[in-house]
Amino acid sequence: MSEGKKQDIKDAASGTIIDTILDVGSESVAELAKESMTGFIGEIAIDTGASLIPGLSGAISGYKRARFERNIKNFTVELSSRMDEIRINLENKTEEQKIKIENLYNYVMDYVIDEQQEEKIEFMVNGFVNITEHDQITDDFVLTYYDVLKDLRMVDLSVLRLMYSSWYLADQEEKETFYDVMDRHGIDYDQYESVRRNLLRMGLFITSTDLSIIDDFKEITKSFNEIYKYLDKLTNPRHKGSLPRLKEPKIKSKDRLQISKFGKEFVEFFLNIDRD
Repeated sequence: MSEGKKQDIKDAASGTIIDTILDVGSESVAELAKESMTGFIGEIAIDTGASLIPGLSGAISGYKRARFERNIKNFTVELSSRMDEIRINLENKTEEQKIKIENLYNYVMDYVIDEQQEEKIEFMVNGFVNITEHDQITDDFVLTYYDVLKDLRMVDLSVLRLMYSSWYLADQEEKETFYDVMDRHGIDYDQYESVRRNLLRMGLFITSTDLSIIDDFKEITKSFNEIYKYLDKLTNPRHKGSLPRLKEPKIKSKDRLQISKFGKEFVEFFLNIDRD
């Protein structure tokens, strides 16, 4: 890439990220990302990377510099591959909506810079693409989702994806199993169960008990009423008829884990799973 072309991209990137995406061709951004991966770390990955993130260049300091470089390179590559989608999403947005997305983008970049597992940056970009699809989206929504993603490790995401697939992609020909997840991440079954319990604690999983507890309460209440009527007739000397037959309550709840509504929406927001 020529020096003049590099400078043109840098100049375009000196404004907001929205202006950059709308003004700079996705092919040029992809080419820039490719060069940053092959030797332009000092000149491109840091200088241009910082330019693409207005106001965050001061984050390049101390021991975080190397991680910053890696994360920005990965982010640039992932973002460039989705540039056409983002541009389409932004074209019909109002100026107010663009400003809002710009602010949310800066939030996302805070998570990108501090992320310890580089593989998760792909999911962060997926999330940002989904943000640009919305006409109205709140800070709390974005921060909640990205806070949860920050607290999850890749093994957590693999187990979450597995549960999602088992519930919503049941007709897949080649289904991944928990053995595959355990083998890929080098964990044993006890560790796998620990991950599942952690996902339950974070609200991404739910138990069948949680879903059925209201129905079970109604069933128990019904049984108590039947017992009361039985005892009332049993102790009533004037009752001459046969006693009613007591039925055992049918309790539906079991302590079985499944994906929660929040977990389903979380997967679809970040993991970019095709359900077709």
